[in-house]
Amino acid sequence: LRTAGIDGADENSVVAIAYLDAGLSAAQINRVTDDLDAAGFSAQTIEDQLGIVTTIIAGITGVLNAFAIVALVAAAFGIVNTLLMSVQERTREIGLMKAMGMGSGRIFTLFSLEAVTIGVIGSVIGVSAAMLVGSGVGSALAVGPLADLEGLSLFLFEPLSLLGVVALISAIAFVAGALPAGRAARQRPIESLRYE
Repeated sequence: LRTAGIDGADENSVVAIAYLDAGLSAAQINRVTDDLDAAGFSAQTIEDQLGIVTTIIAGITGVLNAFAIVALVAAAFGIVNTLLMSVQERTREIGLMKAMGMGSGRIFTLFSLEAVTIGVIGSVIGVSAAMLVGSGVGSALAVGPLADLEGLSLFLFEPLSLLGVVALISAIAFVAGALPAGRAARQRPIESLRYE
């Protein structure tokens, strides 16, 4: 037995670490913890400790997801603003394309593809940065404060989830680019060519 590692801890506060056989069933482990509870001790298995840490991580993840939604909305407004400026700056170019026979549908597709390209490039950079930072932080915590919790994975990067993030952001970029693309497609060639 050893004290809990807190300076000035009560002498009655002790921590005991017991290693049980790996072949024990869940019922046998529950019987041991119940016997300890009956004797006035509290017992935690590694699974219990993992559950506590996982609950905390889930709470932090929820807060971070809320920030991610705010960031996605801000990014959508940024894409709309960027493409609206692009349409305004390229008004004469759009007029020239229409005067040479390019249809409104193709111009809409051109600006929509530009929005999706911005979304794909941004999401790939964001996912790559998240993987680098997450792997570094996970490795640091695995050998540091959470070294005793075997089997704990803080960051799981599943390929399908990452592709889903890229697809979602690309879809948001397409929707955000629809307004500027529609404005570009509706322009009249004569007015566009006279635009200064």
